[in-house]
Amino acid sequence: MNVEEVIKTIDHILLTNTGQHLKDVESVILRGAWQAKTYEQIADTCDYSLGYIKQVAAPKLWKLLSEVLGEDISKTNFRFILERLWEELLESIRYSSASSINQTAFRESLSETPVKNSENWGEIPEIGVFYGRTQELATLKEWLVNQHCRLVAVVGMGGVGKTTLAAKCVQQIQTEFDLIIWRDLRQDPLLSQLLTEISRLIESQQSYLIAQDIDAQITEFINFLRQYRCLVILDATTNLQQSSHTAGHYREGFEIYGKFLKRLGQEYHRSSVMWIGREKPKEIALMAGENCPVRSLSLQGLDSSAKEIFQKKKLLDPDTWDDLIQLYRGNPLALKIVANTIQELFGGKVSAFLKQETIVFGELNDILDEQFEYLSDLEQEILYWLAIECQPISLSQLRGDIVAPVTQAELMEAIESLLRRSLIERNVVEEDVLFSLQQPVVSQYVINQICERVCQEIREFSRHQKIETIEVLRILSLVQQKQKDAVIQEMQVRLVLKPIKNQLYKIFKDESLIESYLTKILSLLQGKTPLFVGYAKSNVNNLLLELKSDLSNISYR
Repeated sequence: MNVEEVIKTIDHILLTNTGQHLKDVESVILRGAWQAKTYEQIADTCDYSLGYIKQVAAPKLWKLLSEVLGEDISKTNFRFILERLWEELLESIRYSSASSINQTAFRESLSETPVKNSENWGEIPEIGVFYGRTQELATLKEWLVNQHCRLVAVVGMGGVGKTTLAAKCVQQIQTEFDLIIWRDLRQDPLLSQLLTEISRLIESQQSYLIAQDIDAQITEFINFLRQYRCLVILDATTNLQQSSHTAGHYREGFEIYGKFLKRLGQEYHRSSVMWIGREKPKEIALMAGENCPVRSLSLQGLDSSAKEIFQKKKLLDPDTWDDLIQLYRGNPLALKIVANTIQELFGGKVSAFLKQETIVFGELNDILDEQFEYLSDLEQEILYWLAIECQPISLSQLRGDIVAPVTQAELMEAIESLLRRSLIERNVVEEDVLFSLQQPVVSQYVINQICERVCQEIREFSRHQKIETIEVLRILSLVQQKQKDAVIQEMQVRLVLKPIKNQLYKIFKDESLIESYLTKILSLLQGKTPLFVGYAKSNVNNLLLELKSDLSNISYR
């Protein structure tokens, strides 16, 4: 127990019993008494006179503390009594003996008092300008403060503002909790390590969690959450998840996090744990419900409140701002990035930027790279098809597009995983359920991935002349032969086929060389089974046509 904990504890006790906080002079006296200073030494450290401290403030303080704590308190015995009562409280916590802490008002107060200075929250980020989110903020506060939810997830794609929202919420409700702990899980701590680190935030002198077995550690941690009213925020990324798998699969060594979340949601405690991530853990998905102690908030982009970003950047053409918000689906990070680009390259003119018909990624590209890495092969293929289709499609349409045999169960599991990862969205239109990519920025990112992979495959083929290197060309129809909508088909040509052609020019710098490689691919596809060929033949033919002429007047067949 250090002097700052003493000051905070006494302040809470007085507030609970008298409705008044410690006065500044009283804090000075307590700090000096704890450090065994004389009144003369205390007076030398502050602006209060020796006479006022010794004859007025100190006597009133010791009398007040004696009444509140039920013991005869003076300057000479103040530290001894506080340390004795504090140790008794710690013993009662360790051995779960409630009877030993019910004897005095001091013990009753301490059982609801922060055991760590609230300034030591861990890694809570600083909040800059906070935009909108009035409803989401109110919802979180309702769940955490009024409904005492035990486990709350805040999920959404990268850059949408999950951490900022959580930090703003914590800032507004901190007085409702005895202790607030914020831990960033980007360093991938094992659960045992995480609980040990949290215990050190709680107990500066010794670790509260003494059990060696992880299940016992979780039990001790939950016992602590019962003893105190805590708010624990775990800011997680996809790093705990298994790459190349559907959502909900943890990396080897991190599976215990699933059990941890399950126990936090199922077992009674007085505290609240907030999980921030790009995907909703399956344990939370199973437990969450309107009348349950577990809730989940899927964060979407900003509405018109995003215009504050443009105002701060002093962008022009306010009548076009709604179009810009729609283009990026209100993603705050994306809007900040594009606003900066518009200011620097277009002098703040939004209309001039929109005429370029392009997407600016910036650091969003890194976020999407990281998230894409964790997708299973089937999830990636679904995203490819949703990007190429350029419109919402049904499960049956999607299954019909996919070349390799896939069961309905496998397809549904992959779709559900993408929904939990906030990468696609679902809409009900009459009797159909349709799926599409959640944001134009995600769609453009996926199309870029398609173009890069196709070009890499053709370059690899040029080196080894092995048809097995062709994969994306086989499984995707870059320009769909069955597409009857000429507008959609023209979009596929413009968004996919032409960028591939342009990248191939950059790679080979010789149109005849490109044509020879594509022709060679066609010859090697001869005699292969329809399952192996897939869409490769039609894709190569369309690329050959694109090399020779403007496809706007060509009919695909």
